[in-house]
Amino acid sequence: MGKDAVLHVRIDSAEKAAAEEIYDNIGTSLSEATRIFIKQSIKANGFPFRPVNDQGKGGMRAQGALRMYAHREMRESEREAWIRSLSDKYETFNR
Repeated sequence: MGKDAVLHVRIDSAEKAAAEEIYDNIGTSLSEATRIFIKQSIKANGFPFRPVNDQGKGGMRAQGALRMYAHREMRESEREAWIRSLSDKYETFNR
């Protein structure tokens, strides 16, 4: 199955930066983490975890659990594909 769809999500820039740092530290990208989340949601037919609010309790750290999904070499091509999709979208819109 090819990657032929683009997902655009607006989020707080500080939260995005924090998430990117987390996933970078465990050897993957925010894009790859999003793809994993979607695949797991489909398998679970809902959230792939039980949502909880544990702020202030230290939370659990992943310590490299997602390294098997890491594709550092794909980050630049993912970024380029995103830029191309925006260019195509606005080119079509401005015609």
